[in-house]
Amino acid sequence: MNITPYLMLEGNAKEAAHFYSDVFDAPIESMELVKDWPQEFEGEIPKEIEDNVMHAHIKIGSTGLMLADAFPGDEYVPGTSITLMIDCKNTTEAKQLYDKLAEEGSVLFAFNETGFSPGYAQVKDKYGIDWQIVTDSPEMA
Repeated sequence: MNITPYLMLEGNAKEAAHFYSDVFDAPIESMELVKDWPQEFEGEIPKEIEDNVMHAHIKIGSTGLMLADAFPGDEYVPGTSITLMIDCKNTTEAKQLYDKLAEEGSVLFAFNETGFSPGYAQVKDKYGIDWQIVTDSPEMA
């Protein structure tokens, strides 16, 4: 299992990814835009966010840094919209972590299969810390 810092930005994640890539002389390993994930929006992506970043991954040394643009309506406070992403190898482990972190916390996105993970969730734990739990898809293994 790995834990990765995940920065949520307000429409400028693409610019920030290139900035951090330059600052840390680190490659952008991947960058997917909202329009690349129509299945997550039931095929109806709002035009104003289609070019926003859904997921960007930068490799800084042995550490990964993820970035994305917050969705319209999501609470956004500059400098504080950071989640920790737990990358699990299987859905059993992911579900156990989800259940423990959700206890006395709040579920932001219920544990479910998505287009990018067989088991994904977002939880705010009882201390107010936001977590993303993602399970590697078989293709990623």
